[in-house]
Amino acid sequence: MSTNDDAKRPSAVGLLRAAVRAMPGYTPGEQISDLVKLNTNEGAFPPSPRVMATLAAIADDTLRLYPDPVSARLRAAAATRFGVDADQILAGNGSDDCLTILYRGFLEPGERIACPWPTYGLYDTLAALQGAELVRVAFRQNGRRWELPADLGRQRAKMIILANPNNPSGTLIPVEDLRRLCDAAAGDAAPTSVVVVDEAYVDFALGAGIDASLLPYLAQHPNLVVLRTMSKSYSLAGARLGLLFAAAPLIAELVKVKDSYNVNAVTQAIGVSALEDRSYHEDCVRRTLDQRARVERELAELGWSWPESAANFLLCEIGERAEQVYRALKDEGLLVRWWRAPELRTKIRISVGNPDENDHLLAALRRLA
Repeated sequence: MSTNDDAKRPSAVGLLRAAVRAMPGYTPGEQISDLVKLNTNEGAFPPSPRVMATLAAIADDTLRLYPDPVSARLRAAAATRFGVDADQILAGNGSDDCLTILYRGFLEPGERIACPWPTYGLYDTLAALQGAELVRVAFRQNGRRWELPADLGRQRAKMIILANPNNPSGTLIPVEDLRRLCDAAAGDAAPTSVVVVDEAYVDFALGAGIDASLLPYLAQHPNLVVLRTMSKSYSLAGARLGLLFAAAPLIAELVKVKDSYNVNAVTQAIGVSALEDRSYHEDCVRRTLDQRARVERELAELGWSWPESAANFLLCEIGERAEQVYRALKDEGLLVRWWRAPELRTKIRISVGNPDENDHLLAALRRLA
């Protein structure tokens, strides 16, 4: 049969779930080779030298055999690094995998998940896939601060999820506010909601000396789940490694939901090396914060504004020129993030790069001023 005849045959698309056909897909940041990437908040500096040495030493059998299905050595290293027990940790193929596991594990079709908005768009995409209802509750914007919505915990949601620091604003909700949210969702006899705090960018807040993480309070809140990623401050976005922290009984149930071998052997090995090289990680965070301060100084001289950032990026308010600036920077060989969504269309998000990348960015912005 000819190719033309094949094209005329009925498609199997109609067999897909109606929810899949109806939903918009998640749109990741652009990936264009030869352009400076300041659009997806990867680490600005290379991975740890220990990571590179481990990668070079990977033996043939490491790739021939299946990986450890529960990432035991990696979880032990994470337990030591973060001061929790290994049975309170589940490893994932990036924190997006951890999110998928949570949605699968907790949400029946039609159940509610609530989050402050605007935030990470994948929360919405995963809800649509699960057949759950995502309730967007607008942040309270108070000057340069984005504060927790007062009615976030009153949405009759089985899951409450928020990124802290938030993406795309970079703003930070105080730990005390989040603990109160956990307490309110704990209920009198049993929890009414699980509270998921996505700490993808928290290392940049901790590096600035801010008490920003809920991990030290994990044991005090049985309805709390904390997510971490190795994609940002550890510079391992290409390896895909996330960590999910929760009470041990929750982890034991969520393990049933994950894919059988969800973290590959190479990623497990380099994850251990990254976690064990604490001094290098802390130095990368410090250098990133130094570069963020430099970029902020120069953007202020251009008259730009942004919410107070505790992350490795800035959400800059530009006005109606935002799309024009985004496209002009692209022509200059620089990728930043711009969205068509009404609540974000006047803004661009700029990731903090290394000194050379920031030189390029700032020079281009001066030319556009």
